[in-house]
Amino acid sequence: MYKTRTYAFDFDGVIAKYDGQFKGHDYAEEPIEEVIKTIRVLKERGNKIIIYSTRGNNFLKEYCNKYDIPVDYFNENPNIEGENKGKPIATVYIDDRGLRYIGQSSEKLIKELEDFKPYRQI
Repeated sequence: MYKTRTYAFDFDGVIAKYDGQFKGHDYAEEPIEEVIKTIRVLKERGNKIIIYSTRGNNFLKEYCNKYDIPVDYFNENPNIEGENKGKPIATVYIDDRGLRYIGQSSEKLIKELEDFKPYRQI
């Protein structure tokens, strides 16, 4: 049995292919199949899926409907609301521009931040 969690996926570069050049709020590349497979398995296991993005919710809903991507919420988690509506509350955040803080020293963290590249640039 799996523990139910809430997973928040970024859109550009995680859900949809992205070359780093924003081409407008009404345009997105094809989905990244391995991520979509992951989302489907997580949903089958009873988890909640959030997609967060600076894009409008209507665009995100249309995209997910077009590609049959199972999503519970867009840019929010109405089950757990915090003080700041700007970030949906989740167990794990999946983002192509994220850096994981694991207790590293300030010096190491600064180096990791200064050397950071999204996966498409590695």
